[in-house]
Amino acid sequence: MEQQRTASGSAAWGLGLAACMCNLMIILLPVGLILGLIALCRGLFSRRLDRSAKVPALALAGVSFLIAFIWTATVVSVFVIDPTLLGKNN
Repeated sequence: MEQQRTASGSAAWGLGLAACMCNLMIILLPVGLILGLIALCRGLFSRRLDRSAKVPALALAGVSFLIAFIWTATVVSVFVIDPTLLGKNN
C-alpha cells in the first residue's frame, strides 16, 4: 500500500514539474496547461496521497499556471500597446 502511495505522489509531482518545464517554453504552453490541470486534479482529488505528496504537486501546478499567466500577459500586452501589429489601421 505504501508503494502505491509513493508512486501516486511521484506521478503528481512529476506532472507538475513537466507542466512547469513545458510552460517555460512558449511553444509547449498548451501542453503545459493540460499537464498542470492534471497535476492539480491529482493533487486535489486523489485520496491515496498524503499531505506530504499533495503539497509539492499543488505548488508545482500553481507555479506552472503562474508561468503561463506571465507568458500570456506578456504577449497580450504587446498587442494592446501597439494595435498596428494586428493589422488595424485606425
